[in-house]
Amino acid sequence: MGKIALENYKIHLKKKLKDKRFRKAYEREVVKVALAQKLAELRQDAHLRQSDLAKKLHVSQQFISQIETAEADNLTIDTLLNIARSLGRGIEISFPKLSNQGPGLKAA
Repeated sequence: MGKIALENYKIHLKKKLKDKRFRKAYEREVVKVALAQKLAELRQDAHLRQSDLAKKLHVSQQFISQIETAEADNLTIDTLLNIARSLGRGIEISFPKLSNQGPGLKAA
């Protein structure tokens, strides 16, 4: 993707983010995708397949797939804690200041 296309995207996104409903949905999706990517990364680092993790959690492989593709809308704190424990991890929560780049994006 060239610089012009990227600039057009940023301009378009900035305009869209002025709409309150779009902004709320965008913020939610940014967080869901970041969580999905992190969980998939941790699972892979543990050398587990989705089906392996699913068995440990007593859930379906499809549910793990939904989590890792940010399609799971019913993810609870308890589920996150169970996933973390199954991967030998804890959970750390952070609320960094927002940058001017857009909602859900950390400051540099």
